[in-house]
Amino acid sequence: MFKKLKRKIKDFQRWKARHRIFSWPAYAKWVEEVKNDKSHFVPFTDKPYQRKDGDVKIFAYYLTQFHSIPENDNAHGKGFTEWTNVASCAPQYIGHYQPKIPYDFGFYNLLMPGVMERQVEIAKTYGIYGFCFYYYWFSGKKVLEKPLEYWLTHKEIDFHYHFCWANENWSKLWDGGNSELILEQKIIEGDAKKFFNDILPYIKDDRYEKIGNKPILMIYRPSLFAADVFNDFVNEINKLACTEGFDGFYITSSNFNFTGDDAEKWKVDAITEFPPHGMYNLCKEERTINRLIPKTDFVIFNTAEFIAEKKYIYPNRIPLFKCCFPCWDNTPRKAWSRGFSFLLTDEDYKTWLREIINWTRENNNEDRQYIYINAWNEWGEGAILEPTQRYGYKYLQITKEVLEEHNNE
Repeated sequence: MFKKLKRKIKDFQRWKARHRIFSWPAYAKWVEEVKNDKSHFVPFTDKPYQRKDGDVKIFAYYLTQFHSIPENDNAHGKGFTEWTNVASCAPQYIGHYQPKIPYDFGFYNLLMPGVMERQVEIAKTYGIYGFCFYYYWFSGKKVLEKPLEYWLTHKEIDFHYHFCWANENWSKLWDGGNSELILEQKIIEGDAKKFFNDILPYIKDDRYEKIGNKPILMIYRPSLFAADVFNDFVNEINKLACTEGFDGFYITSSNFNFTGDDAEKWKVDAITEFPPHGMYNLCKEERTINRLIPKTDFVIFNTAEFIAEKKYIYPNRIPLFKCCFPCWDNTPRKAWSRGFSFLLTDEDYKTWLREIINWTRENNNEDRQYIYINAWNEWGEGAILEPTQRYGYKYLQITKEVLEEHNNE
């Protein structure tokens, strides 16, 4: 990655010398030249992935914030969607690939028929098994739920899924904190029944992923609630699930400041990784890298050592579902406050995915062969499997190749 970056810097220096000028218009022209370079573009495959019995099941996290809602209109301006920040993003250092522009679907609206169908068609072609939908629920108030309702009513979309209850505060700062709140997250009396009734139509859906007779429910941050309040909530929804013919829920938590020791206190069944959580202290910071806008608080992490030394492999006291990402860069959301970018090569991603598949096959039961990828479409955090204009279907192609390697073993 850094050799390529140095080469790009030298290319720009030569370009600058040739034009005898450095200015923002000059830089913008150079960026346009880089953007139009199609040498990295990977076209859509003509050989779909052939799933076999015993294959690991890859779920990709899926964001539904690609349509306008009143809450975002009031907080960020009329018509705001995830694309608002994505399209207006600026590069922070020389060689920084921003803005990332979608390819194939374009700047889609998830309320438009056919969008989710096309996403599933592409995902299945490259071996993705299902989506883990973020579920936004605040004491009975739902937001960003319209795409999920569309999915539920369109049974012809043949794809597995389950929910991750994104149980943080909804704030204008995108950090789950208490500043500039839009919606506050809490559990009050009667919430367990409300929550269960709201997700019941989904868990009854044959496409909803289950372990045994337990629907999988990921809860992003259980520790945001008091342990007794959370445990009472889970106990209640488990009882309600049993009245509907299930054996309760299979509850997982992300690894956001959460370990196997915490799981005993909050009584979750497993941990589902959500990188870059767990990575910040394990990756080298590269703060001095050819900054364009030096006054912004922006941190670049180099993942080379993290990948090479397999720091993502560690012991855990309860079942663990591994996760990786092909890229991560939250510049669209955080460039002007506290932005992060994780640098990794295509080979890094391939190695990371390959090794967590190996780990999963060796350590998890046959009915728990799950791998997660962050993410299908987290464009605001630069965590995307979806195709881009610059790279095409590259990350999907790498994912498919790793899966096929395991099939041929």
